[in-house]
Amino acid sequence: MGKDRLSLRHLLKRKYRVAPLPLVQARLAEWFDGGFGEQLYQRQKECCEQSLKHDFGYRLAQLGVSPRHRLFENLKPSHKFVLSRARSGASCQCEFDALPLPSDTIDIVLLHHVLDFSKHPHRDLIEAARLVTAGGHIVIIGFNPLSLFGLYKWFGAVFSSKAVWRHNSLRQGRVVDWLQLLGFQISYRPLDSDAKEGSALTRLQMISSGQSLSRGAFYMIVAQKTVTPLRPIKSRYWSPLKAGSLVGLKQVPAENSRRSTQEIKK
Repeated sequence: MGKDRLSLRHLLKRKYRVAPLPLVQARLAEWFDGGFGEQLYQRQKECCEQSLKHDFGYRLAQLGVSPRHRLFENLKPSHKFVLSRARSGASCQCEFDALPLPSDTIDIVLLHHVLDFSKHPHRDLIEAARLVTAGGHIVIIGFNPLSLFGLYKWFGAVFSSKAVWRHNSLRQGRVVDWLQLLGFQISYRPLDSDAKEGSALTRLQMISSGQSLSRGAFYMIVAQKTVTPLRPIKSRYWSPLKAGSLVGLKQVPAENSRRSTQEIKK
């Protein structure tokens, strides 16, 4: 009995383990090419165009699980490229926790389900935030665990072999907390807004046809990097540098220095 419990525990642990992105990236790209995955990708693309249509910038970098599914085709930045772990289809192949770019160089950084398939999502988020310029934006798209799609994950990971079900269950509020600690101000964070539209009969028809699975299946967060200006404040304990402390200068008595300053004021 004890061995059966241990074997069942190991089985569930293996099933719910996050799939390594380099091993499942090709299967994830195929999932986004057809059926429900394609429908979800089109809705994400529409949300990106709607939320970023007024944002200007010269450089946009997308970090995603599929290099050929690009969400920035109709956006305004002139220099747009893809960073991915895959060899083909990306502008640069790299690891998401060690990006080969200097800090404060990218105006818009877009994370397309990167945190969902990462063993260290907080570390990858810190590395992506490092690239954003002052006043720039970071856009995060992830699966919503508090939806029908997120609930189905717990069954799909056990009874299905699709890699899409083996992802992190990161709540939107948790990602928002991480961004605020990194100095970002949340400007736009919609869920799939069509979830509450339509009558009760329409929603029942969608449930029976399977279309309701896509309602609220993903969240999107748009955050702006804020920089607090530094204002020098004179400390009450601050004292001017003494002349005698500098090498090669002769120390002047305090009385003489006071007299000289009074003469200058006169």
